[in-house]
Amino acid sequence: MEIERDERIEFHELGTLVSVTRWIKTHDEGVAEWLKNARRAYQPDRANVEEKHRAVVILLKDSEDDSPARIGLLDVGGVTLEDMGRWSTWQDPDAASRGSVTKEEETQGNGGKAYMYKLFKGAAYILGVHDKKFNRKGFEGSKRTLERGTPGFIPSISAGRDLTVASFQAELQTSLTPYDIKFEELPLKVKNAIRSRDAFTLVEGVDPIDIYKGRINAEDLIQKILRHDQATLAIEQMEIFAFHNGRILAGGKPLELEPIAPYPGFERPIVHEIPEELPDEDGVMQSTTLDGSQPRGRVILYSSRENMPMAYKKLKPRWKITYRSKHQMIGSKPISELVPTTPGSYFVYAVVELSALEPDYVALGRIRPNDGPLMEAVDRFVAEKIRLLAKEISERRRHEQDQHALDEVHEENKKLDDFKNRFLPSGGPTGDGGPGDVGKGPKEKDPKDPPPPRNYGEVPEAIVLNWDPVQTLRIGRGVKLRIDSILRPKVLDRNGWLVPRAKITWHTDDRHVAQIENGESITGTDKGTTEIWAKVKGTSIESPRVLVEVWVVDHVLLTPRSLEIPLGLRKHVIAEVTNTEGYRATNVFLNWEHDADDSLIVRINPSGWIVGNRIGNTSISAGAGDPARGGVWARIRAEVAVVPNPEEIEKGGGFPQLLMTGRDTDPATGETRMGDPDQPTLWQEVTDYQNNIWWLNLESPDAGFFFQRRSEDIRLWRGYHAQKTVEMVVQVHMKEIFTAQGEAERPDLWSRHKYMFEMFQVQYGLSMWEKLQSYVLTGEGLD
Repeated sequence: MEIERDERIEFHELGTLVSVTRWIKTHDEGVAEWLKNARRAYQPDRANVEEKHRAVVILLKDSEDDSPARIGLLDVGGVTLEDMGRWSTWQDPDAASRGSVTKEEETQGNGGKAYMYKLFKGAAYILGVHDKKFNRKGFEGSKRTLERGTPGFIPSISAGRDLTVASFQAELQTSLTPYDIKFEELPLKVKNAIRSRDAFTLVEGVDPIDIYKGRINAEDLIQKILRHDQATLAIEQMEIFAFHNGRILAGGKPLELEPIAPYPGFERPIVHEIPEELPDEDGVMQSTTLDGSQPRGRVILYSSRENMPMAYKKLKPRWKITYRSKHQMIGSKPISELVPTTPGSYFVYAVVELSALEPDYVALGRIRPNDGPLMEAVDRFVAEKIRLLAKEISERRRHEQDQHALDEVHEENKKLDDFKNRFLPSGGPTGDGGPGDVGKGPKEKDPKDPPPPRNYGEVPEAIVLNWDPVQTLRIGRGVKLRIDSILRPKVLDRNGWLVPRAKITWHTDDRHVAQIENGESITGTDKGTTEIWAKVKGTSIESPRVLVEVWVVDHVLLTPRSLEIPLGLRKHVIAEVTNTEGYRATNVFLNWEHDADDSLIVRINPSGWIVGNRIGNTSISAGAGDPARGGVWARIRAEVAVVPNPEEIEKGGGFPQLLMTGRDTDPATGETRMGDPDQPTLWQEVTDYQNNIWWLNLESPDAGFFFQRRSEDIRLWRGYHAQKTVEMVVQVHMKEIFTAQGEAERPDLWSRHKYMFEMFQVQYGLSMWEKLQSYVLTGEGLD
């Protein structure tokens, strides 16, 4: 088709100007762009600054009297008239390279200018001296106007363009005076470089916006600048100094990011080479080398000794995946975006180096990469590697916790859990009374009421298992399970009463077939049969023996292939296992997993029963062993959608139970429920509500704080633990009061809810604390 084109492309000037500067919002972003530009200017194809002279100075000055605040950056390159000409063009991709064939960091021709245009009320400009020629050019005018975005020589062409100067040092001193700095006070490396080169450049802005009362928080701004992705290469290749109100910062030493102490045992970075092809979210293979035109990339994982998102100022901004190519920083994403609610991920950060991401995935401002199929594929790969490292750290953290202290807290939690039941009436919190220290006595029996209090024994007599004695327990080689969740042992006294505080350990007849770990978990180690049994710790009392058969799995078939689960309900996925001898069975215990970023979308027990816990989609697999080491998992996964449940979710019966993360078994999965810093201290999921349990989340920030100080002051921990128990009782009563009304419940003022909350606090808190005071001080008094 023929076309007669216009002579030139027309853009709306102000609209375009606003569009290309919209991305920049903060001063740390702007100064990071200045640093990046200075680093680029120092390269051999530009100013050719020697390595020993590569230094810059950040200049900060608060407002004083009639003098507004200002922010500047001094470098030793020396701006030229040619530089000014190239700088004056908006959106020039060759602004930094000047047409050089040297492959270097790409620029977009906007970063530094966008900052100067948008985030200063007063003039913002570049000035400098090179070869005894002085130039100054920049912006001046009202905010977000075309006039401000049109650069010009300051104060005029005749007074700001290519002027011959007698002394570069005199010009520099004139420029430093507003910052209350003398040339002699500059760092030695900077002075030597300027004297050697007879050149300098100063880029600065007057009256920065969003600076409260003209006072610059220098420490905070400097840290944000150093953490910014666009400053990364500058920090690596230049020495950066800073002044605030005439005083040099950091004791005159070059600025540097605080090193992140690694998590013990994970001191070395973990490097994964990125495969040449990766599947995107639709399963389409994406080339990570642009069909061989770019080198293969890699993912580098680092660990942190501290919980990064909880170290708000120092580490949370660095809790991210940084993307870079060989020549430029592309942006970053928070770790939580790729692996939300993943225990252990709070101690991981990463760098992705992949040249194939440019230019298509480089966004304006390079805050974060563009979306697209290659980015989807890379992120899936990165997320998988982060999850693996996070799992290792999470397991190590669990083992690192003081097991003796955990055992003690576990016993304390059992005492408090029993104690709280006195304040929860047997007819439910909405009944007329209860068997404890408060209320009017038992109400009329209701079919939904929990059973009356049970008698408990103290002296163990026998162990019984909830398992058919003639049935064989089949388990895949490499599968690890908690035995209690499968065989469900109970320790009874001579009257048949449960002995709740008796501890049991598990034992095996042949550890080469089935190995017992920590007296509680079983792992199928090799093909064969053996027997396992439980024993009451410190006694000779044993359970009946259970025959265990370990299968070497050849393949696994899951049915159905897709299913929809209403929230709170459960459905069964059957795993048909074929072993290496060709035998098939559907009663082989396997390990199960799902691939949703939210690990709590579904809860899966070792038999394949899946409970919908949160709305969302995931795919499920089952298998035995590590696939990288010969383990076998289902080749075709089962797709699961958890959908809203039109029916009311029923709560489990009996008294609500308070369990402890990192120690107690989750009845929905048969595995230990791990803590999660993103969840509240008193934690209850949909599946927990159905089982009428609450979790004391020891990974929550406040619980972790008090638990870590338990050894220093046990009463501090007991007081915190007791208060959380009181809060649980209050929440149970509140929930029952307001949900009992069903559809009759109407929206109400917060003051009404607050009044009810405080009423329950007084009603139950006072009574509970009469007993709890003694417990907090002595550890006794709850019996």
